[in-house]
Parts: sequence; C-alpha cells; structure tokens
Amino acid sequence: MRNFCLLLAVCAAFGVCARDIDVEAHVRKYWTIYQGRVVGNGDKRWPLTPALKAERLRHFKGALLRFAPHIVEESYLIDRVFNWEKGTYLAMMRFGAVKPSKAAPAEKKAAGTDREEYHECTSWVAMPDMTDGKTIFVHKNRDSKLREVTLLRRAVPGKHAWIGNGPKTGFNPNQGVNDRGVVVLMNSGDPVSAADSSQYGMGTPLICRILLEESGSAEAAVELLKKIIADNAYSHAESGSIWFIADRKNVYIVEQDARNVVAKTVNSGFDIRANAFHYPEMQKFSMRGYSSLLGHFRREFAVREFLLNRQWRDNGIITAADFAASSRINKFPEKADSYTPCGSRTVTGVTFAIDTEFPETLTTMYSVFGPPRSSCFIPVPVTVLEVPEEIKNGSFSRKSLDLHSKKQPLLPKKELAALEARLRQRHAEAVEKVRKMLRTSRSYSTRQNAAKMLNDAFEANWQDIVAVIKEK
Repeated sequence: MRNFCLLLAVCAAFGVCARDIDVEAHVRKYWTIYQGRVVGNGDKRWPLTPALKAERLRHFKGALLRFAPHIVEESYLIDRVFNWEKGTYLAMMRFGAVKPSKAAPAEKKAAGTDREEYHECTSWVAMPDMTDGKTIFVHKNRDSKLREVTLLRRAVPGKHAWIGNGPKTGFNPNQGVNDRGVVVLMNSGDPVSAADSSQYGMGTPLICRILLEESGSAEAAVELLKKIIADNAYSHAESGSIWFIADRKNVYIVEQDARNVVAKTVNSGFDIRANAFHYPEMQKFSMRGYSSLLGHFRREFAVREFLLNRQWRDNGIITAADFAASSRINKFPEKADSYTPCGSRTVTGVTFAIDTEFPETLTTMYSVFGPPRSSCFIPVPVTVLEVPEEIKNGSFSRKSLDLHSKKQPLLPKKELAALEARLRQRHAEAVEKVRKMLRTSRSYSTRQNAAKMLNDAFEANWQDIVAVIKEK
C-alpha cells in the first residue's frame, strides 16, 4: 500500500506522470566543460592542506548522505560518464573543477568557478492583497558572474519534481519551484565573523535543490533548512544568507548564518531584501559597514518606490508585468553612485507566480535567461516537461549576454513590451481555461489535459521567441 501511495504521489507531480531527464545522456551532451577537468582547491582565500581538504570532503559527503543520499548516488553516475575515480564529482561539487596545469594545478580555476569579491542580489514579494487576490509573486534578480543561465527541470522518483533557473553544467538551481508550488530562493546576507561562517558544509544552490525535492510546504522547507544549519551542513563563504521560502499559505523570509537562523512570515502587503539583514536578532552578528549598508538599502528603495508608489498606488494592483519592469531598474530615483537593482552583473531575473487555488498546476515561473534588460520574460508553467534545445544548450542565454555586453536590448522598448504582453496573454488564457477545468474535476485525465494545455501555450510562446532570435 505504501509503494502504491508513493506511485500516486509521483504520478501527480506536474499534473501528469512526471519523468526525470536522462542524467547520463544530459551530462554527456551539455557538460562538455568538464572534459579534461580535475578537482580544484576551493576558494584561494581559505588555503587547504591535503589533510584539511580530505576532512572537508568527508564532512560534505556526510551531510549529503544525511540529507540527500540520492545526490551522492547521482554523483557516482557522473563519475562513470567521465570515467573518473568514484567520488571525483563529489569533490568537484565541494572544491570546483580546474584544468590540469604542470605549473600550479591547484591555483588555476575553471571558467565560471571563480567567486566574485562582491555579490549582490535583490528579492521581493507581493501578497494577494496587492495582486489579483489569487496570486503571490516572489521575485529575484540575481547578480553574479555573467555566465549562461538555463531552465533546469528534475523529477527524481520519490522526490518532489521541480523547475528552476541555474547554470548549464549542474543540477543545483539558484532558485526554483516544486510540484507543490513551494518556491525557494536565496540572497547572500551580511558578512559575518569566521566563528559564524562555515567552509565545511553544502553550498546554497545544493541546499536549494534539497529543500525543493524534500519539502511539500514552505513550513517544511524552513524546518529542513533549520536542521541543515543545526547539523553544521551549511557553507557560504564569509557571509550569511537571506532566503525567501513560499507556498500558497505562507511566505517566509529567513535570515541566517552558519549558527543562527531567524524565520518570520510575510502575512500581507509587500517586502523586499537586498543583501543586508533586517531582523535585529541577526543584525547583531553583521560585520557590514555603513556605506555598504546604504548601497543595499538604496536598491531596496528603488524597487519599493516603483512597485508601491507608481504601480500599486496608481493602479491598485501589482502584476507580473510590473515585476518584469521593476527587475529592469538601472537608475535610482535620485542620483546616487551605487549599484542598481539591474546592474552590470545582473545575470538573470525570475518571478514566481504562486497560484493560491491550484498551486500544483497553475503556478508559473516568469524567467529571463540572461540579463533582464537584454532578454525577454517567458512564462514557464510548473507542468513543463520539454525544455527547448536553445535553452538547454545555453545559446539563448549567450545571445542575451552578448547583447548585454553591447548594452543593447533584445528588442526596442515598445516591441519588447508588446512581445511580453502577447506571451503573458497566451499563458493567462491557458491558465484560466485550466482553472475552469480543475474546478469541475480533479481526475487524473483532467490533470493530464490541463498540463497539455499549459505546455502547448509554453511551446507556442517559445516559437514567438525563436522568431525574434532569428532576426537578431
């Protein structure tokens, strides 16, 4: 009976019998950067002796075995794909991958594995009393090294299936939503002392994946995050983290370092975080200075001023289009020499629209796959099964990055607005048709038909995008 119930749970994912990707085939085709790579030596700011490196790997593997043993098994499959010694990819997850070098093999880094000295993100949430009454919007602008961003989708048997946004060569999303409509995303938090940071545990994208796969509710995800921190299984260089964890019933903003964690709910209205702690319980551990703090608060104010003062006050409602516009803010209301919400290193933007009535089927991820000012927001239904090849291989993201380097938009402002409006409208029409179907019946065949309608709308939208790409 237990196995039968598990089968039903898996079949319910994404409204159809969700299938996972072929991990071996995917890695062989899209992870070519790993050919000829060896295990790196981590962040150069924390030199590792062989003994310390072995201890950190042992601790990392132990944490994975406690919280996600299936990922350890997955890593062994990746080892076989590249004909590596068993455990090599686990070590690469912990220490990075580099090209062998006779001169200094431990000092050279693979493209995309070096950590920037300063990392900025901005996230915000609007509750149903500020939207259409049936949607929670959770958004993140991610600022990091400019590299290809792809749509990730996994449906590991026995786990919650999820879609997310992240690097091409990896299965750990920077942000995502699962088949129960649970959203997880993370901003870097305040710098903290060495005593309150950890170099031993799991990185935040890996933790994000674990929370998505193991949690059927936002509350469960928060509790699991607390257990990971209590287990000394968290690692994020010298800073803490700020998480947005949400479902249709609860939205949590969690601030934490490697020892302390504070989670509070957003019950109504609007809230926003850049990279500075807001909770007094966590501010006492911060080592951030005044000028840095001012820069983060300026980014928060810019988004707050746009969404609250211009959109909600004037229109009485905040929409997905408003979130897209706010993600592209590259100027402050007043002249200021500070990094903006959409700056030179903003690599992507994602708005998760949690449907409070049918979150498992109607929740949507509005995503760009590159810098927001040089790309287009595409509505991706949580039911999606097929990811377009141009997104999987990174070519669509590379186009956006190329335009960004030239300081060019994907389309002129009016044309881009018209395209995004058309994509949202097609998706919205499919959503409302599916909503009517689900209100009438929740049978398996109804969920199949519902998923097909949403996925067909996504495919039609993608064809509109392809037409634009061909002209660029």
